[in-house]
Amino acid sequence: MVRKRLNSVSLRNYWFAFIFCGVMWTVDSHAQTTYFPPKTFSENRQLDQLVISSYSRQLAALKEAPLWHVSSNVRTYRFLWLRTFHHPIAVRLDIRPNGAGALTTKITDGAGGYAPGKLITDKTINLSKDDVDTVLDNIQRTKFWSLPTSEKSYGDDGAQWVIEAADGGRYHIVDRWTPTKGPIYDLGKMLAIDLAKINVPANEFY
Repeated sequence: MVRKRLNSVSLRNYWFAFIFCGVMWTVDSHAQTTYFPPKTFSENRQLDQLVISSYSRQLAALKEAPLWHVSSNVRTYRFLWLRTFHHPIAVRLDIRPNGAGALTTKITDGAGGYAPGKLITDKTINLSKDDVDTVLDNIQRTKFWSLPTSEKSYGDDGAQWVIEAADGGRYHIVDRWTPTKGPIYDLGKMLAIDLAKINVPANEFY
């Protein structure tokens, strides 16, 4: 697998090249659900809108709701896993008032770098308070709430690991490209593999 890092300027050219070549889809921003606040991913309006449109299209196909303007009593953490050539995945932890949780896994039959396809998996399991506490402990340990949303390092033929949190009126999102270690890798792997038990072959884990 090619994992080529790009700087922010190259990334912008990369996205535009995809559009002009017809590989990426276009969406009507007025008809689309607003999944992220403006300037979430970049101060550059065009680049920001391209990323927002891409991720929003995937989340809509996964039949997920926006998190950034939910009520203050909601406690939700979501991992969006967009692998270029493999099925898009969303794993969402909803924490109940008693401290236990519900873990929902959704998968579409498209690809993270292309059209999202249709929903093929939608299942929810219950988590104990101990399991939820383990996730929250890792959120604190990794200093998730203070991590920058984006880094100046992206690539192609990899994966976007996107973790969102809405907890007690706070909202934060962190987006990383093909991490192999670090906070977002640890949190994403915990949600998708350790807790949701998604069976991902070694050659599709990236």
